[in-house]
Amino acid sequence: MTLTGLPLIALVAAAAAAAATLTVVLWPRGRRLRPLTRATGVLLTESLLVATVGLIVNRHEDFYPSWSALRGDTGTVAVAERARAGSLDVRVRSGTFTWRPPDLAAWHLAAPPTVTLPRDYRDRPGVTFPVVLAFSGTKVTGAQGDQSRPGFVAVTVSPGPGTTAAALLSLPGELERDLRVAASGWDVLGRSPVAAGFVAGAPAGFAVLNQPVDALPPALAAPLRLPASGAPS
Repeated sequence: MTLTGLPLIALVAAAAAAAATLTVVLWPRGRRLRPLTRATGVLLTESLLVATVGLIVNRHEDFYPSWSALRGDTGTVAVAERARAGSLDVRVRSGTFTWRPPDLAAWHLAAPPTVTLPRDYRDRPGVTFPVVLAFSGTKVTGAQGDQSRPGFVAVTVSPGPGTTAAALLSLPGELERDLRVAASGWDVLGRSPVAAGFVAGAPAGFAVLNQPVDALPPALAAPLRLPASGAPS
């Protein structure tokens, strides 16, 4: 018998009617009945009436769709989101490689960017990694990480005569498509006007200019989520 079914509502309503009838029938015999018995009949009738109304409201509003939900056991379990795999994940290995995204020509760089991945990039498919975007002339160390410090994704760009900060604003989207990188908290290293312009033109909080690499946020596991309503758990 389900918690929201009509049979249960009918059963409780019938019990309420029976309790009310019995209380009314026996009431005139109160001299032969204990006062406690009268009180019990009234309380029982009221309780069953309240239960009937509660069941009707619950059926309409679906507050507790099942007995397990009434006990607090909803069966809802938080599960970890899978980090979206980058399009290069199956091909790249830890180390440095030349990156040639589709928007490369629009950036007018002197040479294609180089990317250095953390040593454990392929071993941690469930996390996204912080990013250091370094402009040419800026030395970046520690990208691959070690036992004392986790690594990060380092991207080195060499601006050419036609490179503008506005054009480079498409770089984060290209990198997020190809690799598992953080969507904010980037560290931009460089003294050139293009580096400063990139940080100024990016959304608030997306990038910081010339912060210490030690201040980078850690690699993050995918967040927990609840299953969509109606989805099996």
